[in-house]
Amino acid sequence: MRLQDAITAGIAHLAQNRLRAGLSILGIFIGIASVLCMMAIGDGAKLMIAQDIEKLGGANQVRLWTRGYIWRNYRFIRRTTERYTLEDVHAIEAECPKVQFVLPKNEGYRPLVTSADGSQARPNFEGVTPDYARGLHWELREGRFFSEDDLKDAKQVCVLGADTAKELFGETSPIGKEVKVRYYWRQSPVRVRVIGVMKTKGSSINSWYSLDETVCIPLTTHQQRMSGTRYIEELIIFFEEDADAYDILDAAKDVLRKRHRGKDDFIGYWVPKRSARRLERIEKIIKIALGSVAGFSLFVSGIGIMNICLVSVGEKTREIGLRKSVGAKRIHIFYQFLTESICLCFCGGVLGIAGGWVAGHGMARLAVRIVPIVPEWPVVLSWQWILTSILFSVVMGISFGVYPAMQAARLTPIEALRTEK
Repeated sequence: MRLQDAITAGIAHLAQNRLRAGLSILGIFIGIASVLCMMAIGDGAKLMIAQDIEKLGGANQVRLWTRGYIWRNYRFIRRTTERYTLEDVHAIEAECPKVQFVLPKNEGYRPLVTSADGSQARPNFEGVTPDYARGLHWELREGRFFSEDDLKDAKQVCVLGADTAKELFGETSPIGKEVKVRYYWRQSPVRVRVIGVMKTKGSSINSWYSLDETVCIPLTTHQQRMSGTRYIEELIIFFEEDADAYDILDAAKDVLRKRHRGKDDFIGYWVPKRSARRLERIEKIIKIALGSVAGFSLFVSGIGIMNICLVSVGEKTREIGLRKSVGAKRIHIFYQFLTESICLCFCGGVLGIAGGWVAGHGMARLAVRIVPIVPEWPVVLSWQWILTSILFSVVMGISFGVYPAMQAARLTPIEALRTEK
């Protein structure tokens, strides 16, 4: 008896008992499918958050915002009076190493914007500098962005987001046209001319509005003609890729302390890299927990497959005796029954991969309905997890199939032939 014939005999026996083989495969299928589904959803969430951070300018940034009040143990302590200025921006750029540039930004509270034909919108209103498009990765659909002259002269110009442009002007080009901006309800409207329209960017997880519902004007225009404030609400510090975010944050704080009488309690900050690292730690904990649960369920399934293989040995005892009596060796009998176990686990693993992919897409659609601000939840099923699932299935088949195969190989021809069915 050749080794190839022994393996073929093991596969043929599974084909003769399809129901029993299917029930044995089911446990492996459920275990692997559930793990891959959760991994695909988790890796998809990680990709989605990375893409969202990229929409907001990438991970190589530190955002400083102004704390208006100091709270300790949920109790109000005092108000803060210090605010950022354009001089702070220039000082950080000059004194902090590895800082590429600093983007100052002021935001409005959805003022009323009206076009010449009476169309209205309440977009997010931002006073920025020419570095805004470069820092936050904005691309222009038509027109241009601000220049240094626009900022220096506080010109009454604006750049519209894609949704705001459509809301105000429909499908016609707004370049060169004017819109009226009423920043406060009692304030007289200010006319600004549209010089550019940005490409569609979509929504952000960190904000409750679409990024395309935006109107950008020069920061000096925002301060002098709109809000009337001389300070800056937010600073976005962009730094080189090889720099440490916390070193940049400490250096910026040192500069601000020197310029604000040693005070730093008004500085609030957000570090995107810290959020990414926190997400990675949470993801590792989830993977360990899911892996433990899946490992236990697969162990139980493996015991079931071992039991099925032992039943198969009992059913084919006389066949084993006949094969040995005509020249079959122990190794041939061993491989015949080991093949059954490996095939069961391998089929369960392959079907589990397909099931995990289908279940992952189903869970992604459900997640989009639960979290409506996310237009699409990506499903990431990496080749690493697919290969790991296949290898794990084969290892399980070998581990739980060795004992039944050894029991079959140890039978003597006389002992096997004496056994009654």
